[in-house]
Amino acid sequence: MPLVSDQNLSPLGMSSIALPLPRTVTKRRIVTVKVVSVAVVTGVLLFSQHRYTEDGLFDLMMEAAGFLMLLIGGFGRAWTSAFISGRKNRQLVTDGPYSMVRNPLYFFSFISFAGAGLAFQSLAASAFLMLLFFATHWPAILEEERHLRSLFGESFDRYASSTPRFLPKPSLLTSPDVMYFTPSIFTRAVVDCSLIVSIFMLAHIIEWSHIHGRLPVLFSIP
Repeated sequence: MPLVSDQNLSPLGMSSIALPLPRTVTKRRIVTVKVVSVAVVTGVLLFSQHRYTEDGLFDLMMEAAGFLMLLIGGFGRAWTSAFISGRKNRQLVTDGPYSMVRNPLYFFSFISFAGAGLAFQSLAASAFLMLLFFATHWPAILEEERHLRSLFGESFDRYASSTPRFLPKPSLLTSPDVMYFTPSIFTRAVVDCSLIVSIFMLAHIIEWSHIHGRLPVLFSIP
């Protein structure tokens, strides 16, 4: 979504709204649910192991898919931040990743959520994190659309009518010949990118700890 929030997200999308949106009880509940859910998933992954053959074909395919999705999610967020930084609150950004989809930061965060579960070789964790993403981020996306419509009126309506809300359409991609951005914001996005990719390393450290008995395995998950 151009111009608002998801700009100061943590690696897995914990948001800090950039433009002033209404503070509601529902919004606070969503944040609470997100924090509690991520904490539960982390605890489960620390003391569980996947049910698939170690270093088997399916296991390796999930690892590869998880790593690729984390890369796409991290670098996609950095790419998007380059286009939004320095332009937020000044204009409706409709080029670069925003020409393909109205919510590129949210989309790349979703890819990171799904990839994080696969990095742990767990279809169940990946599915849960994807559901968690939609439960906690979709209301924010809709709220921000209403906010942008109130700011930009018909300009936003024209943009929304031709650009998908969530799933990118690559054929729409356009980029300016010259672009200016705010280095501090872009630098934070690059740091976020590195933290997202480091989830893959964390998954392997936990897996090594399970194999060598440094962490107990209390149960298995698909």
